[in-house]
Amino acid sequence: MAAVSPNDNAMNKRFWTPGRIVITLVAVGLISAFGLSSCNSNETPVANAPTNRVVITSAPANRADTTAPPVASVALPADVRGTKLKTLDGESFALSDYSNKVVVVNIWAVWCGPCRSEMPELIKISNEYKSRGLVVLGLATAYNESKPQVEEYVKSNNIPYKVIFDNGTLEGPLVGAVQGRSVIPQSFVISRDGRIIKHFSGFNPYSTPQLMRQAIEDALNDKSKA
Repeated sequence: MAAVSPNDNAMNKRFWTPGRIVITLVAVGLISAFGLSSCNSNETPVANAPTNRVVITSAPANRADTTAPPVASVALPADVRGTKLKTLDGESFALSDYSNKVVVVNIWAVWCGPCRSEMPELIKISNEYKSRGLVVLGLATAYNESKPQVEEYVKSNNIPYKVIFDNGTLEGPLVGAVQGRSVIPQSFVISRDGRIIKHFSGFNPYSTPQLMRQAIEDALNDKSKA
């Protein structure tokens, strides 16, 4: 091993000034924080999965895909709104049943850290706006976890809104409609007339709740769609 000369030590000391040390620590902290904002995924084939399904599998988070850029209002096809879904309790319903409501659909998974971080905010939003005509729906992914795992999580965390154990039936058309990425969590604010008016990809605790509330307020206050 080559010996370290006194000149090398002196150069290292001159390079690592207090200012550079602070900047380096801040940069590392920001990278760590943003890396937890979403669970990135790999699109891989799954046996017997619907052809329009966006398959999300666990992968290291290496990018900050938090709040998605604004998208133009996207109308959901009638067949998507009319698709029959079932809650964990076996209740059957369709999005079209809420034609006079504003709907927030949240795609999540028990194994996704950012999804778990977002859940308390969704519970607050559901409780806060339910009396004004908001419906929150949880779309739990049906891969990399079992239905009992989802049921236990929903029960232990007192999630008050309906949760669907989805095999891609609704997830695929929603993500495809906004040309979204296969990351979770993802949330969609849907107006009374069945249009996606806001799409969120990932979760930023400093901005997502506020932006979601604003989108909900806008949709609830749009009397022309009532």
